[in-house]
Amino acid sequence: MKQIIYFFWLLILVLPNMGLCQIITIDPIGAGDNDPVTIIFDASQGNKELIGENKIYMHHGVVTDRPDGTDWKYVKGNWGADDGIGLMTRVDGQPNKWKISFTPNIRTYFNVPVSDNIYRISCVFRSADGNKKGTIPPGDYGWGTVTSNFDIYINLDAGDYIQFNQPFNDFGIYNPNEKLTIQATASSNVSEMKIWLDQGNGFETKAIINSGKNISYEYSITQTEELGIKITAKINGVDLQTEKSFDILLKKPNIDEPRPTGTLQGVTYMPDESSVRLCLLAPQKDYVYAVGDFSEWKVKEEFQMKKDGEFFWIDIHNLTPGKPYLYQFWINGELKIADPYAHQIADPWNDKWIEPEIFPNLPDYRKEENGIASVLQTGQIPYSWSASENEWKKPNVDHLVIYELHIRDFLKSHSYKDLTDTLSYLKRLGINAIELMPINEFEGNDSWGYNPSFYFAVDKYYGTKNDLKKFIDIAHQQGMAVILDIVLNHAFGQSPMVQMYFDKSANKPTGNNPWFYREYVGPYDWGYDFNHDSQYTKNFVDDVNRFWINEFHFDGFRFDFTKGFTSSEYLFEGYNPSRIALLKRMADKIWGNQPDVYVILEHWGWGNEEKELSDYGMKLWSGRGHDFVPPSTGKPEQGSFANMFADSHVAFFNSHDERRIAEHCLKEGKSEQAYNIKTPEIMYERVKMAAVFTYLQPGPKMIWQFDELGYDIDINFNGRTGRKPYVWGEGSLKYYDDPLRQYIYETYKVVLKLRETITPEKLLNAIKDHKDTGKTRKLSYSHADFKLLVFGNFGTSDESISPKFTKTGKWYNYITGDSIIVENVNQTINLKPGEWHIYSTTKYSDGFPDIVETFDNPVTISPYPFTPDQEITITFDAKKASKKGSAGLINANKVYIHSGIVDDIRKPNEFTNTIGNLLDDGVGQMVNKGNDVWEIKIKPRNYYSIPTTENVSHLGMYFRNEDNTRFGYGFRNSIIVTNVISTDPIVTITPSAFSATTPIKITYHADRGNRELFNAPVIYMHSGVSKSENQTPPISGWQNVIGVWGQDTGPGKMTKVQGTNQWEISFTSADYYNLKDDEFPYWITAVFRSADGNIKGTGPEGPMPNGYISENLDYYIKNNYVEMVDTSSATFVIYPNPAENRLFFKNISSENLILYIYDVKGIKISTRKILTSEGLDVSYLPTGMYILQINDGSNQLFTKFVKN
Repeated sequence: MKQIIYFFWLLILVLPNMGLCQIITIDPIGAGDNDPVTIIFDASQGNKELIGENKIYMHHGVVTDRPDGTDWKYVKGNWGADDGIGLMTRVDGQPNKWKISFTPNIRTYFNVPVSDNIYRISCVFRSADGNKKGTIPPGDYGWGTVTSNFDIYINLDAGDYIQFNQPFNDFGIYNPNEKLTIQATASSNVSEMKIWLDQGNGFETKAIINSGKNISYEYSITQTEELGIKITAKINGVDLQTEKSFDILLKKPNIDEPRPTGTLQGVTYMPDESSVRLCLLAPQKDYVYAVGDFSEWKVKEEFQMKKDGEFFWIDIHNLTPGKPYLYQFWINGELKIADPYAHQIADPWNDKWIEPEIFPNLPDYRKEENGIASVLQTGQIPYSWSASENEWKKPNVDHLVIYELHIRDFLKSHSYKDLTDTLSYLKRLGINAIELMPINEFEGNDSWGYNPSFYFAVDKYYGTKNDLKKFIDIAHQQGMAVILDIVLNHAFGQSPMVQMYFDKSANKPTGNNPWFYREYVGPYDWGYDFNHDSQYTKNFVDDVNRFWINEFHFDGFRFDFTKGFTSSEYLFEGYNPSRIALLKRMADKIWGNQPDVYVILEHWGWGNEEKELSDYGMKLWSGRGHDFVPPSTGKPEQGSFANMFADSHVAFFNSHDERRIAEHCLKEGKSEQAYNIKTPEIMYERVKMAAVFTYLQPGPKMIWQFDELGYDIDINFNGRTGRKPYVWGEGSLKYYDDPLRQYIYETYKVVLKLRETITPEKLLNAIKDHKDTGKTRKLSYSHADFKLLVFGNFGTSDESISPKFTKTGKWYNYITGDSIIVENVNQTINLKPGEWHIYSTTKYSDGFPDIVETFDNPVTISPYPFTPDQEITITFDAKKASKKGSAGLINANKVYIHSGIVDDIRKPNEFTNTIGNLLDDGVGQMVNKGNDVWEIKIKPRNYYSIPTTENVSHLGMYFRNEDNTRFGYGFRNSIIVTNVISTDPIVTITPSAFSATTPIKITYHADRGNRELFNAPVIYMHSGVSKSENQTPPISGWQNVIGVWGQDTGPGKMTKVQGTNQWEISFTSADYYNLKDDEFPYWITAVFRSADGNIKGTGPEGPMPNGYISENLDYYIKNNYVEMVDTSSATFVIYPNPAENRLFFKNISSENLILYIYDVKGIKISTRKILTSEGLDVSYLPTGMYILQINDGSNQLFTKFVKN
């Protein structure tokens, strides 16, 4: 990989500097510190890594020390956090250009004191997650400089100035008689320049020059003092002056003294509430000072910390009880860090966005130049735990029903207080454990939390530590355990332990960092990798785990990505005994502190590893989406429910990291006649069935928040980790108020109630006879205390099953409350699509009206499927229809069909070309076939007046009597919708065969396929290419992706063909996808979407005339430019291949050949007429791969050859 990157940069280095310069534009040119300025970044220049990003951030600061300096000051931005700080705006009409403005001027924007010169803007352009970085090769450009670590520096016009060269900082720590060099430079030659010093009695001149630009003075240090330094100069007849205050601290030798017994890392609160003890572990560091409010943020002698081996400690006195104090550790006179063990931190960039009702009385801390600070407070009133906490007993880990919850997306208020008020919602559902996604301090505010920085501090965005304790306290009172999702695989750059040993030039930890590897181990690269083999890390991990259990009463942990707890790249994917030993050691420490703590691992390891860990008492995450999504979406030939009962794994069908099962159903659901899984009413029943087959199996299980309401928002909405729409409250999706979604909640509730009543332990110990695969599936339990049978139809048409009742006699239907008498245990039961039942020999309920309904299609259409031009017979059976609050149409005198075209399946009530006048006028009147069955014959194109140039994808209908008082509707009183097929392609490409430089036009027919983009005001083509030669759609065909998902801006915007529902986009592949000279577009991969990305226009999975629609309904459009022939199996042979000078041919009958040579982009290089016996001269060709077209007079043959 390093060789590839090196080669890549070599390619960039040979590009014209003119092009590279255009990556940055500054407006106005020549801006200075008191000017407003706009920076424009062109993502299409340089390394182009940020092309197609839907968000680009500018991590930025200023340089104040010198015109060519690289020391970042007054930094704005939180690396890797998608929190809006430094977020750029796309330039209108320029999809790859992004801008950010600094107003009212640069100095005010960055809050730079007037005593500092501003020479440069320092910046890095990054993706929202920080994993991509847009830059160009190191060097000097017209607007500034790019350094070797690819940071970008934009020069400003500083005018005439005096620059302090030394000292750089505002304080220094020195030995007696050490020299302080004072040095300054003027921007131009001076007529006079002086150094003045104030040692407490006013300024006195110490050095003077009358020409030149540089002045210096050596000051001998004899005492601790505050030294005033002033530089004056006359430049071009103008008097200039700059000054600074410099604190000199005469360093004393460390006092070596053991820490008193009971000293903790971080803050130890003393019995005397006016004192605290601070302690920092800092191996290999020389000296440390405690600096903060108590020292007026100055380095003072009395706050030099004592040394005890690798620890530094100090007692701080004369504090006001109850008053918060901000502090830092200043190490070796260079580094300023917050306390790694702090219980609260002060963030000068992010705290201002936290509402006071969430975290009252936050310290007003604005010292951005110092970075993040810690907070201590004596005299705090400890949280008073309820008396019941002493009696709290955790639910059995083998029987957990965990609710995974992200506070930000669960509640708009994102507060522990409001979360506490919603515990009754979870209790009613049947939850016995809540898993909070990470809540220790992470970078920024708006995050999933997997970018941790401080491990002992509660992230303030959700509330105070006592708010969290109260939440856990009340949860325990309601019988629910609370599990902490914690990240100990890696940390991010704000971690003090990263900063203490960090190589800024390489942007990675130093090799002697006690806690972190210098290089990330394994294929993933999330933050900085903890070295779990280090004893320092082991001790830290133990401290973290002990803290959250003892201080907050968490009941267990879900450890993020424990597969990363390894030092071996070689053993990363295989069985790793060292990793196993590390995890066992950690678990032993946890259980030694509290024996019943849950230890749950997101491990994704090999089976033998996971078995060994589970045998030791740990639980493993087990995502079963690959088994549950396919049958739920109507593909029951895929996926197996086997081993869902295992108590070694926490099983779930989606978590925060996966797409929702409901969203899968709406996007990919199959259909047959009127049974369409993409319709919400049917999707609701499918997700209930998935829940039944999950939660009526023993073993720990998990629910991702709002699955119990059928949450169906795409995981990539607003970015993968971005904020998602709420289900309740003002401006929400209103799921909680939707009766049909409440039925999902009620189904979850009663299923979990049955699980609890029977007990998971008895389910585990029962004799099982499950059917885990196929269209019909079942769960069968036989136990001395109960008999339970669950069976369902995951297909899209009627099926039958012999569930094999385990005894004859009366069986009770848990959902309906009805009963059946089983006389033949092998009897067959017919099931409608999506129909499922729970039967038991014990009556567990009187039924739960309406929460589950079986689809029974009142309409059949023959023939089916059909096109708009076929005559069809629509048959309506009133006995199967919903009544829509009326008496229904059984025994009706007349029945009319009221119908039309449905353009958007998600809005089935909105007809176009409606036929039916709601009168007794004969329009749409059906023929009575007896037994409440009615028929009508129509040809859709004629009946609905569909122009021959148009197609439809769905018809919608309901039925009525002659005076509109009685009705017949579909499932759950919905409009009945049926599919109409089209023989025309949904997507066309012209020409169908093209080279990389051939202009092509792709046309999307929005009135075909699922028609979800029919009449859309804007359509985008989100697309990429496959640069691999495959005759079938490639598995990973999305390369060089162009498009900004979910944004109504950027590339891919299509043009509507006037008067049609066709949309076009034209381009050449080489330019549009930024293909290199040796790259060829074999396939174009595409998704056609609405402006916000929430609607996707597609068609049925399978082949299409010019490509394929994949399982996830992406388009793969094939380039038919050449059909390549494999010479190893062809009837003719070329040799030698590779060739240096001449190619020869075998098994070609003609002696005269016409040969065409193309490069890999399809550009013709030459035409040759040869005699077969003479062969083809290729000596003149550059090294590379070529396509050879052979014309022997009757055939066109193609092959490839390589020129050495």
